[in-house]
Amino acid sequence: MKQSRRWFLVSAAFAALTVASCESGPKRKQTFPTSGKVLLPDGRPAQHATVILHPIGDTDPNAVKPHGKVGPDGTFKLTTYETDDGAPAGEYKVTIELWLAGSRADEAPSNRLSPKLANPETSGLKATVNAAPTELNPFELKK
Repeated sequence: MKQSRRWFLVSAAFAALTVASCESGPKRKQTFPTSGKVLLPDGRPAQHATVILHPIGDTDPNAVKPHGKVGPDGTFKLTTYETDDGAPAGEYKVTIELWLAGSRADEAPSNRLSPKLANPETSGLKATVNAAPTELNPFELKK
């Protein structure tokens, strides 16, 4: 009897700790459906490019960075926690990269866009996500 009671108490304590640890993780910010479009300098869609939003003023290295993959028509939907769930409302600096494989099998993939676009401090791109479904202004990349 004592052993079953001890087992019950240990199990109950473990369950309580498990629930408490789940609730102590970082709180998810509310997201809003967010989409946009990326065009290359020649006006073609930037198919396969990756768009990443970097929150302005958030110095937390673990801050969420909504991101999306550009489709064949140049459009993308942002993902923060779950596929296409959007982004938290706020102001963002934007980076865009287009990594493609080389023409030879032994050639490493390379970013086909300007390196400036891969850095939030030099891209010159910004976006505002509203506390409602948001269609971002198109990103029309320059040479």
